[in-house]
Amino acid sequence: MTQARVAPQAPAPRPRRECLKLGRKAAGAPAASYDAEPAPMSVVPSAPRLFPLGRLRRADENVRHTRIDEGCEELAIDIMSHGLLQSLIGYEDGDHVEIVGGGRRLKALRIVRDRGRIDDSFPVPVLIRDVSEAVELSLAENLQQRSMSPVDEFLAFSKLMEGGATSPAELAKRFGFSERVVKQRLKMAELAKPILDALANREITLDSAMAYASADDQALQAEVFAHQAKRGRTAHDPAAIRLSLRMKGMDTADRIFRFVGSTTYEAEGGRYSDDLFNEPGRDRVLAQPFIAETIANRMVDLQAARLIETLRTSAAWAPTIAGLVKVPDLRLHAEGTSQAMRPPAGFVLIERAQHQKLWATIRNNGLPAHVVVGLDVTGQLIADPRYAFVPLAQKSAVEKPALVEKAADREREAASRREVAILRWSRRLAVPPFTGTPLEGRVFWPAEETDRHVAATEGGVEGFKIPALIFVPLADALAHRKEAARHVDQRLAALAAQGATA
Repeated sequence: MTQARVAPQAPAPRPRRECLKLGRKAAGAPAASYDAEPAPMSVVPSAPRLFPLGRLRRADENVRHTRIDEGCEELAIDIMSHGLLQSLIGYEDGDHVEIVGGGRRLKALRIVRDRGRIDDSFPVPVLIRDVSEAVELSLAENLQQRSMSPVDEFLAFSKLMEGGATSPAELAKRFGFSERVVKQRLKMAELAKPILDALANREITLDSAMAYASADDQALQAEVFAHQAKRGRTAHDPAAIRLSLRMKGMDTADRIFRFVGSTTYEAEGGRYSDDLFNEPGRDRVLAQPFIAETIANRMVDLQAARLIETLRTSAAWAPTIAGLVKVPDLRLHAEGTSQAMRPPAGFVLIERAQHQKLWATIRNNGLPAHVVVGLDVTGQLIADPRYAFVPLAQKSAVEKPALVEKAADREREAASRREVAILRWSRRLAVPPFTGTPLEGRVFWPAEETDRHVAATEGGVEGFKIPALIFVPLADALAHRKEAARHVDQRLAALAAQGATA
């Protein structure tokens, strides 16, 4: 047989190993850990031995199990063009050599053989190591290639921990990672199998898998995963996953459950955790609250078009409403929401207690806007008029008039409060002293905030009745107006000074 030039080559220099990046950066790993060298240890000579291709087989200990055939065709073409540039790693087992590092290279060599370019006698360089090191060698070899599936990496670290022969700290030293990074991989290896399979098949992102790992219960992870898959384009959003995993303790009085209803919840497999001990008429705790949350999100999406159309035709809103933004946990609160709402591209959130003026500005200027929607305390889907997402370029146009109006409102309110205070003090100062009377020591002024004055007429004289029903003639009250004004102004100045030093 004519042999192609596929000569065995000396092993290529090993690149510095890098840790797999979790999310946007390596989760929990200090920046220095990426370049950290392993702890000092003896260096094993790396001289390969040559073995015929026919004696080689892929070892069960090879940690790569995901997409093991990926790129093998291209690798075979490269081997035919340039030769085998990197030796394999394995251990001897009778007549065979078990390959723990280089499974894809072995597959590519067999493709070259099947095309008649080489045969089973082709010499392949293999670094021989002890079988007890097989898993660790396979993991180290794959990490150096930087193309290992994260799932294979997680499971390999977990395999190394079996039997208690090592610790996360020891693995961190041997692989040049931080201990926190090793612990994160061990945690990810405990994910429910459907989640690991989805990550291996690239159906979910690493960020989504990390969100599922925030819960320890694999059954709960799997249930949330199954219901997240029903959410369409928003499926497996990390924030939504964490919210679903945190929703323990929801009962039938919750607004989300009221919105969904027991029939729909139970039809999708929802159960109650207190069925055996539930008292009639008592609120029941949901065993799968994430089912109710998933259904509620789906129902809101389905009702969105109808809600927007209703708002467009309402005089209190605007015909230019372009869409809606859901409150992350679907619950609207009377005091407002501090939840981070993701704005539509090119839009910015405007919050205004005086929402009538906000929406009047949007209507008068024909601005496109997105409303904020959620569930009120009764479980009804509504839009919160205090919020609007407006185009970023129009932010100042919406805010500036409001700032002027707010300042004017504050001035009017301050003047009104001052006038009320003056009137109250003028009436109080018009009351004669009780010294030497039967009422001395027995009349007490109430707190100002509960001080109610009632207009009255006594003996044909107009005046007011204030607490304790002490009658004050109108003329006496007017006579004390200047004194009352000085008192009120001094008090306002003192309050202003307090505020300035607070």
